[in-house]
Amino acid sequence: MNDRKGFIGGSDIAAVMGVSPWKTPLQLWAEKTGQVEPEDLSDKENIHFGTILEDVVAKEFERRTDMKVRRAPKNYVHPDYDYMRCQVDRLITGSEDLLECKTASAWNAKAWEGDEIPLSYILQVSWQLMITGRKVGYIAVLIGGQKFLWKKIEADYELFGNMRDAAIQFWGMVKNNIPPVAMPADNSFMVELYPNAGDQMKAATQDVIDAIAMLQQTKAQIADLEDTKKGIEAQLKEIIGDNLGIDTPEYTVKWIFTKGSTYTVTKKDSRMLRITKKKGV
Repeated sequence: MNDRKGFIGGSDIAAVMGVSPWKTPLQLWAEKTGQVEPEDLSDKENIHFGTILEDVVAKEFERRTDMKVRRAPKNYVHPDYDYMRCQVDRLITGSEDLLECKTASAWNAKAWEGDEIPLSYILQVSWQLMITGRKVGYIAVLIGGQKFLWKKIEADYELFGNMRDAAIQFWGMVKNNIPPVAMPADNSFMVELYPNAGDQMKAATQDVIDAIAMLQQTKAQIADLEDTKKGIEAQLKEIIGDNLGIDTPEYTVKWIFTKGSTYTVTKKDSRMLRITKKKGV
């Protein structure tokens, strides 16, 4: 499964459904159609250590659950759609259950609190269950190298249907070279997809005309809001004057002193307005 262009895998399904934190449907489509090269992850340290620690996570899962695991002996293909495929990290010995092993940064610990599991991983494990025909999957994660959690994900047949329908639609767009609708996160990606500027002007449909008008109106509204923001900040600074700040029932407002920097161009000492919401309010 080294060439990922020819199928939709478990790590793709969140992007297909437009909920991946790393990739949009358009970006995935551009990779699958060969219009852009996927990012080379071979030198990424988080990927490198994630691969190394996979076995550590699997062994700790065994220790904490008294379940034994083994490596999955093959790659799996959907019985009806050969472009829907998956790999599985481990299988639970003596059962039909499977295990997905993850590592996560301490910065992402909140996403795993309580019963929470990041949506992209729920979709990945659910995709594995759908492809393999299994009913129960486990996900184990080592967070920040020092906190271990494991959670159970059961087959959700309504979700299976939604994933399958989204995958069928997406793969049709790949095969017919029809790009998905761009999302806000695609703004900077557009220059990678369309790096050259030609000399032709396109005729605008009414939808495009409306979109351009809305863009200009939005820019004007942003400019107005920025002016409003600056005006309120100036009023607060005038009220604070030579004091530290203002205390309200809901917010603490401070206009704090900041020392000038001399790393590049010498900057004057200044003050920074900082507003924080009080806890429990």
